[in-house]
Amino acid sequence: MTLPKEPYPQPDSQKPKTVGLGRWLFWISFSIGLFILLSALGIYILLEGLDLTSPSVTSGSTLTVNVSGELPEDTLYDLGSAFFQVERLTFRDVLRAVRRGRDDSRVENLLLDVRGTALGWARAEELRKTLVDFKSSGKQLTAYIEYAGNLEYFLASAADVICLHPQSVLDLRGIQAEVTFMRSTLEKLGIEAEFEQIGPYKNAPDVYTRKTMSEAHREATQAIVEDLYHRFVSTLAEARSMSEEDVRAILDRGPYTAKKAEELGLVDSLSYRDEVENDLARSGAKFRPLTVGAYQSEAVDGLGLVGRPKLALIYGVGMIVGGESTDDPFAGRIMGSDTISKAFKTAREDRSIKAVVFRIDSPGGSDVASDAIWREAFLTMEKKPVVVSMSNVAASGGYWIATASNAIVAEPTTITGSIGIYAGKFNLSGLYEKLGFSKERVTMGDSADFWSDTRNFSEEERKRFRYVLEEGYRRFLEKVSASRNKETEEVDALAQGRVWTGAQALERGLVDEIGGLERAVAVAKERAGIDESAEVVLEVYPRKKSYFDMLLGKMVHGNPELEGRLGFDPKRLMVRSPALKMLLEGKPLALMPFSIELK
Repeated sequence: MTLPKEPYPQPDSQKPKTVGLGRWLFWISFSIGLFILLSALGIYILLEGLDLTSPSVTSGSTLTVNVSGELPEDTLYDLGSAFFQVERLTFRDVLRAVRRGRDDSRVENLLLDVRGTALGWARAEELRKTLVDFKSSGKQLTAYIEYAGNLEYFLASAADVICLHPQSVLDLRGIQAEVTFMRSTLEKLGIEAEFEQIGPYKNAPDVYTRKTMSEAHREATQAIVEDLYHRFVSTLAEARSMSEEDVRAILDRGPYTAKKAEELGLVDSLSYRDEVENDLARSGAKFRPLTVGAYQSEAVDGLGLVGRPKLALIYGVGMIVGGESTDDPFAGRIMGSDTISKAFKTAREDRSIKAVVFRIDSPGGSDVASDAIWREAFLTMEKKPVVVSMSNVAASGGYWIATASNAIVAEPTTITGSIGIYAGKFNLSGLYEKLGFSKERVTMGDSADFWSDTRNFSEEERKRFRYVLEEGYRRFLEKVSASRNKETEEVDALAQGRVWTGAQALERGLVDEIGGLERAVAVAKERAGIDESAEVVLEVYPRKKSYFDMLLGKMVHGNPELEGRLGFDPKRLMVRSPALKMLLEGKPLALMPFSIELK
């Protein structure tokens, strides 16, 4: 009998295990290549917002502050690595640089570069006050405008001298708030929104259920716009030595060409950047720019820290959800309850930390996640002072978490309040029919398909649903009542989901003081018994994640096989956005009553 030249085919169970090794070699090579690619791409994207200049502070320097784009309150990641060191500037970095420059004899003046900015009104007001304070040292503040709308000009008006690019347009106009409604679009798609909200001003669902503003919606929006408009007019009138009547007339006739802006006294000169720099340079000397990044890199703040009292500065930024803080593809920065709760617990147990400043910039989110953060802040408040500093927005869930504090400090243009709650679902049966989808369910129990996306609530289900929301609203009122030392009925009259500006909230006792982060730190020092003139160290939380954590997170979340091996739930790939996931799952939300865009 002649045997075949090749061995008989072996069963799969007896084959050598070489496939797994090859697969891992592939993933190792792929990961290294992806790391190099993302590193190069990351550096390229970040270069515009980073400052890599070597620190060099010489006498006669001009501190240059660029307010283009968005200056984040805080960053999730420390973008340093073994290969390069970079760090994105934050809003606090800019504030600190301006304050240092005021008292630094090497800094002769300040140049404010104004282009399109996403600071928001409250943070712009905080920065503007810091810039005005810089001038109190007798140093000149010059603003150079390449483009300015209302917000940019509001900032530039703090300057002694405003220079405008000769070809630019000064887009100076009145204030408007814009809200987009989607009901007609949803109807065309066959989608029906089913929502319940507590309070006539809790208008977030109106985006999906209405085509126009309700009376309550318009009333609250109008009040905010009027308050902001009046502050805008009075600020410009004082800054440019005009009457308020003249400023209102100017706003009614804008926008303006550069030449017309100069004729009206809105700017002092039409200049190119090099001409401005030459004017700022000392006679016969070179222009010596000092960027914020280079200034903060100078090893000055690291000296003499031993023995200084310590405060914790906890940043609560973004929509509030359960879990870890992250970046969301739909909602941007996300405030995770686990991350913020851990920060409070760490600060509470650290005996060297004398008080906590909680900086909030959030429209709210999950009521459960908000309450989890509230609990840790409350436990901390029982041991040491907690002072809230409100940024652009601290509304709904953002106000919920602020109630666990000894004091609340807000800017006049902060959007706050919105004490209310809502939830609902979308009936997608019409959309499924258009797309040719069909669903069948087998259930046990009358409420098994309560959250079904192919039918509306029954009347009895709607009553039960509303009861759940009313209970959540009651708990919200109780927290505000205890925090603000008011009767529940009094809080209820101020609540109903209505939003207020910081100035309006102060009049109604929902905040304690007007001011920014610096004022909140001063209040925290006072509450902790720290001398007013004493320098303090701010320990910033949450701790930043490393660059490698960011890369690993991106690689893992994009690979179902790795997610499974490393303990991640592959179902997360179905809905990558925590914000969208909460909305689609019908979870109760303590969220801003509407998305308002102030221009």
